[in-house]
Amino acid sequence: MTEDFQEATTIILRKNQLQRQALRESNLAFQYGRRRMLLDLLLAVLGGLLMSLAYPPVGWSWLAWVGLIPLYLLVRRAPPWRAALFGLVWGYAWSTASFFWLREIETFIPWAMGLVLGLFPAAWAVVVPGLRRHLLIPAGIQLKGFRVEYHFNAWPWSIELLFVAALAAWWVVLEWIRSWIATGLPWNLLATTQWQNIPLIQICEYTGVYGVSFILALVNFALAAAFTRTAIFTSSHPGRQFGALATVLLLTGAVVVFGYFMVTQNATFEGDTVTFSAAVIQGDISQRRQANADQAREAVDKYIHLSLEAAQHSPDLIIWPETATPYPLRGDSPPCKSFAAKFHQLMAETSIPYLIGSIDFESLPEGTKRQPGITNSALLFDRHGRLVDKFDKIHTVPFGEYIPLRRYLPRKVISMIDMGRDLTPGVRFEPLPVYPGVRAGVSICFEDVFPYIARKEAQLGANLLAVITNDAWYPVSSEPEQHLANSIFRTVETRLPMVRCGNNSASCLIDATGIIRDTIFHTKDES
Repeated sequence: MTEDFQEATTIILRKNQLQRQALRESNLAFQYGRRRMLLDLLLAVLGGLLMSLAYPPVGWSWLAWVGLIPLYLLVRRAPPWRAALFGLVWGYAWSTASFFWLREIETFIPWAMGLVLGLFPAAWAVVVPGLRRHLLIPAGIQLKGFRVEYHFNAWPWSIELLFVAALAAWWVVLEWIRSWIATGLPWNLLATTQWQNIPLIQICEYTGVYGVSFILALVNFALAAAFTRTAIFTSSHPGRQFGALATVLLLTGAVVVFGYFMVTQNATFEGDTVTFSAAVIQGDISQRRQANADQAREAVDKYIHLSLEAAQHSPDLIIWPETATPYPLRGDSPPCKSFAAKFHQLMAETSIPYLIGSIDFESLPEGTKRQPGITNSALLFDRHGRLVDKFDKIHTVPFGEYIPLRRYLPRKVISMIDMGRDLTPGVRFEPLPVYPGVRAGVSICFEDVFPYIARKEAQLGANLLAVITNDAWYPVSSEPEQHLANSIFRTVETRLPMVRCGNNSASCLIDATGIIRDTIFHTKDES
């Protein structure tokens, strides 16, 4: 009897277990949970990709005003680990697409860099659910349970305004950290999408580029907060629903009106001015860091030929781009001496000052025993062919111009990434006297994306920004256009005009409001 009872009980328990398993497998909520997770991950990817379209080359800048909304909707009620995951996926998709031009250096770079840049949206996202709960949901509502808390939306609009401002501020703080402590590259910040929105970016004179990022993030989160409180989802009172959004839109409108005023004010400037003309030489030659003799000779001859053509218009200064030729002008090798002879002959024939980019050597005090370091420099020659001053690049490119922590890396790793030498960074921010009354704050390569360089040069008396660069490393990608977009903000921040000279891109004149006033156009022979 007992054995029969136990056997029957076992059969019943087994049957119940199978029924529960079958019920679980057919449970829509269980299947929906997995499907919802996959769907949310897909939405995070699509959201990041859509945000990347706000940057050049596509340049749909309006997407930056709404591109953060999908990310907020995904993470606002998620557990912290899931919010961080969504932020990481969103950031990975955005950064890989935005920095895909890095594939022209090495195929793996944008994919690996995406993992690093994705950490910053993840760090932002992980804060959102807790901040939302503790700022917007009173403790009494939280104690009533999940269902009551889930449907609660009766917080004051002033608290909602504080909430969206905190989210925007945290986004900007993470952009700043990304720019300095982590990747050291303030490239493609949220503000960069608005490089052609001239009225909006005028606020940069007072807030820097991060002020524009704050405005964009603020609008995104205010729209998202209002969207989640509409009658479609809740029965929220209209005053509570739109109060924060209305305040944010009024603030944004005030910033734009202020920008129009500043553009007009700078356009009618009547203070002391100095007028001079500069010819920028854009040779449009391929990247030739490891050039052979014929390639080097072609580069020298092309820049000399174009300079002779420009000299016919009697400019006050002729500018060559960064490392215009493969050989250092002041080197000791026969090719360097041949280049120097041709260049000095050019200066003798034209009698015009030159500012040229060249690999050069560190200036050491007399009696120094060590060998001078190699520098990436801008050399200024007067009309008599004398070297009167130079600027050495301060912010060198990691892995391109030096290997971080070289002494600690295995030799095999160094051999895979070594560019042949570590350049010595410059230490002087002093502007170069390129013309009577004109003091040029120089930036070389990608230094024009770093606000601190232009700011320091302006503090030391620069009244012109001069950028010499060479984007030939990226001949078929969006990098040159993105470089220009990031550079524009330095003019507004310092209220100084900028002349840019690139070997193959973006040679132009930008005024103190960020408007491109003149540029080199490349026309092809259609025959």
